[in-house]
Amino acid sequence: MPASSYKTLLILAATLLAACTSLTDQAKGFAREHGMRSDAIAGEPFTHQTFYKTGKAVDRLHIYIEGDGRPWLRGHLIADDPTPKTPLALELMARSPYTSLYLGRPCYFGYAKQPPCEPRYWTSARYSEAVVNSLAVAIQQIREPNQKLLLIGYSGGGTLATLLAQRLTGDIKVVTIAANLDTLEWSELHGYWPLSESLNPMVQATPPQLVHTHLAGGHDSVVPLAIIRRFSKQHGGTLREFEDYDHVCCWRENWPDILNNVL
Repeated sequence: MPASSYKTLLILAATLLAACTSLTDQAKGFAREHGMRSDAIAGEPFTHQTFYKTGKAVDRLHIYIEGDGRPWLRGHLIADDPTPKTPLALELMARSPYTSLYLGRPCYFGYAKQPPCEPRYWTSARYSEAVVNSLAVAIQQIREPNQKLLLIGYSGGGTLATLLAQRLTGDIKVVTIAANLDTLEWSELHGYWPLSESLNPMVQATPPQLVHTHLAGGHDSVVPLAIIRRFSKQHGGTLREFEDYDHVCCWRENWPDILNNVL
């Protein structure tokens, strides 16, 4: 390889590494600016980044779960680090007045190289049994005895919140935002590789006692409203449609009011 090409590759690799590191640092900086405490907690088998915010007391702990972030680069290259550029669930929590916990997904926020992390856990196995189980173990470590929970999941985080509700005991409520609730239909719709190692909420049993609300945007082209409608028709729960919203707009801007209306 010519020296110039080798040098270019080194520069590119260094740039990509710095970008991944800075995304984690940016999220931690954002958390600090909003008075959150940063910590890490062991699930099984993964380590999870957490951010904790003290606010108004409520009858249940609010737990936020992030979307898929950046599993792919340019649509076909697996990312070295799936940490999102814009962690919308973290931004939603910052706008909430209530005591809340942000529970990071396995291999995100700087843990992508820590065993047993490997790329399948943010691609084909992003909603796998191993991922769901590790999140559940982490929650049980955080949770006080018999504490009520509200799981709030954005996009793929809503997928995980729905799957988690099947594994956690006690008084659990779920709110999903623009969530991928039928992974097979979603993959086929976009022409993506199937999430072959992941669980699909559409074909999982929903606990009959579960109180679940699903928020959907009328202009969402990432997770179309029709997918969430079909899930709600089959599994029940409350469907709330926001005609002018898409996958990103305007959840952040209106979150305090939306949250109060679903509590």
